[in-house]
Amino acid sequence: QHAQLALGECARRDGQLALRSIVFDCIRGERTVLVLVRMSKITPLLNKHDKRTIGIAKAAWKLEDALNDRLVDSYPSDLNARDLHFQCAQANKEYSNALLAMIFLTIVETPAWCDNTSNFFSYMDPDKRCTVPGVSQDEILLSNLPYIAPGWGIVVEVVLVFIIARKLLLERKLQIRYFDKLSIEYNNLSVISFGLFCCVLELLDCGIFVIVRPRFRFAFLARTGYLLLLPAVRRLAHCISAVIGEFLSIAAFYAGTIVFFAWIAVVMFDDMEGLVNGEPVNKGFDSFRTTLNTMFIAGSTDEFVECFLPTYTAHRASGLLWLVFLIIVQVLLLNLVLDTLVAAYTRYAEATEESNSKEAVEGIKEAFKTVSEASNEGDGMTRDTFLEFVRELSKSPAMRKIPEQNAEIVFRAVDKDGSGAIDWLEFFNICGVIQYDFWTTKEDSLVKEHLPALWNSAPFGTLKGYVRMGSFDTFMNWVLMVNLVLVICESVYDLNDWPETTAMENLELSFSLVYVTEVGIKLCVWDFWFYWSLRSNQFDFITTWMLLASSVLDELVSANGATNAKRYMNILRLLRLLRVLKQLKGVKKVQMMVETIINIVCASKNIMTLLGVVTFFFSTLSVQLWGGMLYKSNPRLEETEYSEKGLFVLNFNDFGTAFGVWVVSLLCEYVPVFPDVISKTSNIPGSWLVFLLFYIGGVSIVFELVKAFTIEAFLELHKKWGHPEEEFETLKDIEKCFAESGLHLHSRVVGDMGVHEKIMKALEELEEKCAEEGHGHHGHGNGHGHGGEHGGGEHGGAHGGGEHGGGHDGGHGGH
Repeated sequence: QHAQLALGECARRDGQLALRSIVFDCIRGERTVLVLVRMSKITPLLNKHDKRTIGIAKAAWKLEDALNDRLVDSYPSDLNARDLHFQCAQANKEYSNALLAMIFLTIVETPAWCDNTSNFFSYMDPDKRCTVPGVSQDEILLSNLPYIAPGWGIVVEVVLVFIIARKLLLERKLQIRYFDKLSIEYNNLSVISFGLFCCVLELLDCGIFVIVRPRFRFAFLARTGYLLLLPAVRRLAHCISAVIGEFLSIAAFYAGTIVFFAWIAVVMFDDMEGLVNGEPVNKGFDSFRTTLNTMFIAGSTDEFVECFLPTYTAHRASGLLWLVFLIIVQVLLLNLVLDTLVAAYTRYAEATEESNSKEAVEGIKEAFKTVSEASNEGDGMTRDTFLEFVRELSKSPAMRKIPEQNAEIVFRAVDKDGSGAIDWLEFFNICGVIQYDFWTTKEDSLVKEHLPALWNSAPFGTLKGYVRMGSFDTFMNWVLMVNLVLVICESVYDLNDWPETTAMENLELSFSLVYVTEVGIKLCVWDFWFYWSLRSNQFDFITTWMLLASSVLDELVSANGATNAKRYMNILRLLRLLRVLKQLKGVKKVQMMVETIINIVCASKNIMTLLGVVTFFFSTLSVQLWGGMLYKSNPRLEETEYSEKGLFVLNFNDFGTAFGVWVVSLLCEYVPVFPDVISKTSNIPGSWLVFLLFYIGGVSIVFELVKAFTIEAFLELHKKWGHPEEEFETLKDIEKCFAESGLHLHSRVVGDMGVHEKIMKALEELEEKCAEEGHGHHGHGNGHGHGGEHGGGEHGGAHGGGEHGGGHDGGHGGH
């Protein structure tokens, strides 16, 4: 037995079954026995062990990739490849954390245009570090964020670069050493090479910065490159490439229209003389270049009134020309861009979703087939094999750890016939709930065990009924409304500097004690962990004690003077009053709209990541190009709209202020003030074109894609309105078993909800296909609802609003 285990472990480490012998120590008491085992005696047993281990490892790898939108035809049999994959997965987690740290470093690092020589390794006030000779520091407006010392910033930057490079090198090693032999591209070497190039670029930039201390750095290019390697960004890059053709056709027609009307306008107004309200009649139309800019601004922004007002005032007939222009450009073409992107994105999303679902189905089927072949269990998978498979799956850092207890619950829920084995369709059901977390609690409090007389008394029974049926919550909501009136009165007194009455001060402490009593009453009815299973109860519990502490603290210090603690605690008091909004959940339309908004926000993670990357790039670029240029006494700012409107706080002195400029430009689509002021202050010719690039790439493509995604997601979710949310059948039986034991089963999705929905949709389609082909199968719940934690509800005797959705019989009859 010792020899078998040792050889198995050696085979796992070295991946060589041709080993002739192995030497190991067998500790027996105080003696060490040297044992020599010949391979010829245990080769059949060893081969059987390796086949099963390798097969289960491959199956776990296949399922992991299938759940992450990756379908691979073949995997290496060397278990060292699996171990290297684990290292890559762990390095990928560290890579994600390093990217977040790199973004944070970008926000708080000292800008290159500031003083990076003095106090290289010690903190220096930003107002003293970022100065312009001869300019008052009051004019240099910063984001008021503290800057990390330049030396320590470089140290942190180098460490983060090495973490990123390690991840890329491990992926390269995995591809070259194992998958190239199978002629399979598991990791794209071109992408890896690009990432390594970014690492080298940033290290070179760090070295140059330490030696020379230039006022311009290239590190922002490398950091943007790291963000472009994110899977979400790369997937959306494919989406953009799919819709860019249709966008360019509309953009070309849009640009042609601008040029055509600019030509007409410059012919009509370039030599026109006269003044209107102290301005030339042909302001913005005196040359073809200025006319082109004016027409672009009028067609792309809401400032067309200012652009056309002088000519329209002098010649009313020109209004017809501008009307035609605005209808074609503002009404038709700009909306047509959005419509085109919506249609193109919808087609791309549907095709991608269908492809991903098919790949997920194929990957899960292949995983089950691989396990079956490795375990020699025919068309089924026994409980022990399943648990071994789950243990192997949980080894990967890329997967959520699945406790064996949860695996037992899932297996029991799916194996309805109690045969101790599951088939491939039941295995598919397990993949649908593999991202669920399960736990059990008692429903009744300790009062039932320790004070049975009180528990069984009539008054306490009435109280239990009020708590469980929700009447007590309704009463507390009325108390909250009274407290809200008190808060409003306190706010009025504060705004008018009126002294609060003694009754108001006492009422504040009284309400805090009422909330503590509420928590105590509920815990007398429910077990603490049953109560704690709802996040709303967790919020109530924590804020109740914080508000009580603030009220007591205020009473203790009131004799000695005022305190600011209570002022900040008022925010928590207002947040707690949001519990009143829970009553709106009874309104179906409100409930559906809230769920829709939540689902859209959760689903928009990828597209918002891409938008963030675009904004990050332009923010960092603008700090390098124009940092320290925009201040009030700059003579180049005289008679500019930027100066007249007092927009000095919207500058490019550091990342925080620059980010604000690009957010404004994003929401307003195009703000001509910024390119105008940059063209007059920057020493870099044509640098104002960066704003035009942002308008084309950031606003017209990425931001419009965000709108397209929102529209498509809402239409998809709107289809579900009015349809009852189905429940997950496979969990009902297990819930009943636990209820009979006096326990309450809770569950929630803790992984990626998008992956969960994709698997459940694929399962639903697969069961429908089986039913059409006449291959009946016993029912499997397969829905995917959204909401709170299943089994928690409002503790009103039902399993309210679970996160499980649909469930229905998947087939009819049997073979």
